[in-house]
Amino acid sequence: MASVLKRKRGSAQGVETLKRAKATTDVLEDAPTSAIAGGGWDAAFAPVKQNNELATVNGAHNDNLESSDAEDFEQYTQKEEEAEKKAKKLSKSKAPKAKGPEWKVSAPIGGRMIDVDPLFTEGEKFLIVAHRQSIHVYSTATSLLHRSIDLSIDGSRPADVRIVAYALSETDPSMIWVACSDGAVYHINWVSGSGTDQFWTTSSMGMAHMTASSMTSAGRTRDIVFTTEERRDGGWRVTAHELTPPGSDIPTVARTIYTSTQPIHILKAVKNGSLIVAASESRVLVANLRTADFDSVDKIRYEFRVFESTDYISSIDVRVTAANKSQKSKSKESKSKAETFGVVDVVVGDVKGSIFVHNDLLRKMIQSQNAVASGKPAVDMMPRKLHWHRKAVQSVKWSLDGNYIISGGSETVMVLWQLDTGKKQFLPHLSATIQNIVVSPTGSSYAVRLADNSAMILSTSELKATASISGLQAQVIRDSVSLDSRVSRIKDDQREGVLVQRAPAVINPLQPSHLLLAVGENQEIDPLSKQILSTPYLQTFDVSSSHNISRQALSRTNITNINVGPNAHRISEPKVSHMQISHDGLWLATVDEWLPPRRDLEYLGHSTNNLADEQRKRREVYLKFWQWSKTADNWELVSRIDAPHTMAPENCGAGRIFDLVVDPSTHAFATIGEDSTVRIWRPKTRTRDGIAVRGKDGEALVSWSCRGQVTLPKPVSEVEVTVPAAPQRPEHGCLAFSGDGSVLAAALTGGPDAVLHLVDPYVGAVKFSRPTSYTGDIVRMAIVSQYLVTVSDDVRVYDIVSNELQYGIKLGSRQLALTLEQKAEMIHLNIDRQNKTFAVALPCRGQGKEGVHIATSLAGVYSQIAVFDAAQATPLMAQSLPHLITSLVPAATAPGYVAIDAAAEITTITPKASQAAAVMAHSVADLGLESVIEEPAVGLMQLVEEAQAEEEDEEMADAEAMEVDADDDGAPVVSQQQLQNIFDIGPSFALPPIEEMFYQVAGLFSAKPIGVQLKIEMKTAASFLGYSRLDAETTAHSTDHREQIDISTP
Repeated sequence: MASVLKRKRGSAQGVETLKRAKATTDVLEDAPTSAIAGGGWDAAFAPVKQNNELATVNGAHNDNLESSDAEDFEQYTQKEEEAEKKAKKLSKSKAPKAKGPEWKVSAPIGGRMIDVDPLFTEGEKFLIVAHRQSIHVYSTATSLLHRSIDLSIDGSRPADVRIVAYALSETDPSMIWVACSDGAVYHINWVSGSGTDQFWTTSSMGMAHMTASSMTSAGRTRDIVFTTEERRDGGWRVTAHELTPPGSDIPTVARTIYTSTQPIHILKAVKNGSLIVAASESRVLVANLRTADFDSVDKIRYEFRVFESTDYISSIDVRVTAANKSQKSKSKESKSKAETFGVVDVVVGDVKGSIFVHNDLLRKMIQSQNAVASGKPAVDMMPRKLHWHRKAVQSVKWSLDGNYIISGGSETVMVLWQLDTGKKQFLPHLSATIQNIVVSPTGSSYAVRLADNSAMILSTSELKATASISGLQAQVIRDSVSLDSRVSRIKDDQREGVLVQRAPAVINPLQPSHLLLAVGENQEIDPLSKQILSTPYLQTFDVSSSHNISRQALSRTNITNINVGPNAHRISEPKVSHMQISHDGLWLATVDEWLPPRRDLEYLGHSTNNLADEQRKRREVYLKFWQWSKTADNWELVSRIDAPHTMAPENCGAGRIFDLVVDPSTHAFATIGEDSTVRIWRPKTRTRDGIAVRGKDGEALVSWSCRGQVTLPKPVSEVEVTVPAAPQRPEHGCLAFSGDGSVLAAALTGGPDAVLHLVDPYVGAVKFSRPTSYTGDIVRMAIVSQYLVTVSDDVRVYDIVSNELQYGIKLGSRQLALTLEQKAEMIHLNIDRQNKTFAVALPCRGQGKEGVHIATSLAGVYSQIAVFDAAQATPLMAQSLPHLITSLVPAATAPGYVAIDAAAEITTITPKASQAAAVMAHSVADLGLESVIEEPAVGLMQLVEEAQAEEEDEEMADAEAMEVDADDDGAPVVSQQQLQNIFDIGPSFALPPIEEMFYQVAGLFSAKPIGVQLKIEMKTAASFLGYSRLDAETTAHSTDHREQIDISTP
C-alpha cells in the first residue's frame, strides 16, 4: 500500500564535500628503492631531509622502479583523505607541518541542464531550469542568472544523487517541488532560496519521475505529489503523496494508485489532479479520479485505462477543455464523466518520428469499454498521424488555443503543425537537437531547451529569440538511455575502445577568468558508446561568474546546411583535437581533423585493411592560427596550413598531428606528427614588393609558416633490423617546451624502444637523445623548471641538468589495462610555471565496480588528481573528484589548476593562501546574483556624488602612497619581447627610420614604473558609470570590454 515516508533534515551546508569511493589495490610504486625500503609508500612521500637530496639517491642512469613495499596511487589518495579526517578531529596536532602551501578544491560550477521541461514562473518574469544538484532561476527580460539554489546533500546519501524532476506548486507560486534520484523530495522557495535543508524520503528504491497538482477535498486545498518509482519486489508503481511540514496536525501519508510491470517514464497531472496521463514504454495510461470525497490521500482512488501505441513513446502532452454539445455522450455514465473532466486531447510522439493526435481520448476509451462490456463493437479510436521527423520526437506540445502542435527533435528544426489546414511551419537551423519545448502560461512565448546545454525563449508571434541561456557545453556521460538508441539503426563509425574524448581547453591570459573550450553540437555520450564526437566550435566561458561569453566556429559546420545524407546517416563535422594560446593571449592555434566514414568508401570494394588505408589517404587535417580582434571581439583566422604533416610511411596525404605546444616566451608553436617530424611555426610579416602589407587600422599583417623542421632519429630497433619489412607507423607523440623556450622535448611511441629527444627550437637540431627503459608508451610530457615530467605506465620526473631520474610512480592495473588511445585521452598532465608544480589526473573506478575495467565501461568512473612539486616526491595535494576529468589546464595569472569533468562542471585547485579565487571559479550560490535585480534604482547625479566622496576620502592615502613609491628605485624593466616588437618587424629594407626606432627604445627605458603610472592614471582619470577605482586598478593590465560611459564635465 502506502510507501513509508520519512521527514529528514539535511546539512545546512549548500555544497557537498567532494568524497570518493574506496580505492582498489593495484600496484603503484615509487622510484627510489632506498627511499621506499622500510617505510614503504609513506616513507617515500615523507618530507625529504635536508642532508639527503633525491639527486644523490637516484643514479644517473638508473631507471628501475621496482619495489615490493610500494602502494598504488588510489591507496595513497585514500590514506591522504583518511589522514585529513583524523587531523580534523584533533584540536592541535604535534606533528611537524608539511612543506609547501596547503591546497583546496573549490565547489563545482557550471553543470548541465537536466532533461526536464523548464518552468515559467507566475507572470513569466523568470525561467527555472535544473542542473544535477541545483536549481537556477533566470530572468526572461535580461537572460541573466537571478538566483542559484544548491540542494543540501550530506555524505550519508549516495554521491551520484541528481535531480530527476521538478514542478511548480499550484497552491503557492513561490514554491517548487524538487525530486531526486534517491527518492528525496524537497519543497523549496525559489524566491528566497529556503527549504534546501529539509526533504522527505518517499522511496528507498529511488525515483524516476514526479509531478505535482493542487487538489481540494474535505475543505482543504493542498499540493499532492505524484511519483513513479521501482518496486522492491519488481515492477513499477505510481504513488500519490501528501507531504506536510514537521509539527503539522495533518500526517504525511501516501497511497499507491497504480502498479505496472513496465517502467513509467512520463507522468502528467492536470485539472487539479483529477486526470493523470502517463507513458509506460509503448503504452498510454489515462486515469480519472473516482471521487473527490476523501479526507486524506490514503483514501484517494483513480481508475486507469490503457491504450497501446505502436512504438516506444518519447514525448506526450495533454490538453483539457470544456465539452460542447457535439462532444457530449448520450450514455449517462459517459455523459457525467465528460461533463466532469471535459474533453481530453492527447498528443503522442514516438521514437520513429511519428506524432499521433488523439482527440477526446478519455470519452472514447470509456465508450469503447462500455461497448465491449455490453457485447457491442468497440469504438474506433484511430488517431490522426503526423510524420515529418526522421528520428525520435524529443518533445511535443499543444498550443494554448489547441490549433497548433509544436514538436522538435534531432533535426534541429522546430515544427509548428496547423491542425485545421495540415500545413507546417518551420523554424530551422537551431544550434543543436531540440530536447524540450514549453508553452508559457499566456501562450505568448516558447521555451526551448537544446542538447548543447542552452535554452532560449521565442516569441510566438515572430519566432524571434527574446532571451538566451547558455551553460558550459562540455561533454557529459549520459545517466539514462537515449531515445534514439531505442530504435535499431546503422551506427556511425566508432572507436575500438570506450573512452571520453579529451576536451581541448586553455585559459585566456588577457582575461584570466575566460575559459576557451572546443565544443560540439551534442556532447552527451553513453557509458558504453564508442562514437567519435565532433567539436567544431569554440566556446568562451567565464568561470568567475559561470556565464557564457560567446561561441564561434573553428571549422566547417552543418548548422545552415543539410546535416543528413541520402542514406539517412548524419554528416559528420571535423573535430578540434588540439588548441593552444600564446603567452600574451593574442594568438590561438588549433588543429582540426576529419576522416571520411568507411561507408562512403565501400564502393571501392577493397578489403578491410585496404579500406582503412583509403580512409587515411582522404583524411583532412588543418592547422589554423587565429588572432584576437578587439574591434570584432572574436578570433579571426589569419593562416590555415593544409596537411602540416604527411602520412607515414608513404609520406603522402595528410598525417595526424599528435601534439601541439606553445612557446611560453615568444610567438611560436610546435607540432609533432606521424611523419616523425617536429615543425616549429612562427609569424612573418606579409610583404608585397618589399613593403609590409597593412590592414585597415594600419597594423602590419602577418602570416604563419614553418620556420624550423626536425626529423627525429629512428629507434635503435628499427635501425639495426636486417630483414626488410614495412616501416612502423608512430601511434602517438608528445612535445614540451621549457620555460624560456630554449629546449623542446620530443618523444614518439609505436615501437619497442622509447627515446627522449631534446631539440634546440632556434637551430632546429636534436641536441641530446636519451634512451629510456619505459614499460609503456609515453602519453603525456611537460617541462617545469629544470625537470622533465613524463607519463607512460608510470609517472617519472627527470632532472635535465644533471641527467638523473628524480623519482617515479607506477600506475595501477586499472590504468595499465587501458589502450594507448584511451590513455592519451583520459590521462591528464599539466604544469604551473608560476609555483613550479605539476598536476596528474588518472581515471579510476570505485570498489563496487570490481571486475569491470575502465576500458569496457565509463559507468562509475571518476578521477584522482595529485599536485606535485617537481623537486620532491611528496605531493602537495591528492584528492578524488566525483567525476571523470576531461580537461586540466593551469590558471593564467595565479597559481592553481582548472579541471573540467564529464558532468560539465568546473573545479579549481588552488593553494589556500592564493588570491586565485578573485579571477577563478566561484560557487554560483556565493555570487549574490539576486541582489543585482533587487537593488533599487538611483539617480545619475547621486552616483557621481558618491564617487566624488570616495575620491576625497582616499585622496590623502593615495598621495602618501605616491610619495612612498616615488622614493623607490624607478628603473624600468624592459623585456626581450618589447625590444623584439620594435626591431623584428620585417627585413632590413622595410624597417622604419632610425630616428623613430631610437625614440621607441628610449621610451621604453624612460617610462615611469608601472605602479606609479597606474596610480597617476587612476588619480587623473574621469569617473565612469558602474566601474569603481578598485576595479580599474585590478584590471589595468588587461583589456576591458565593458561599456565605459564618461559622465565627467568638460
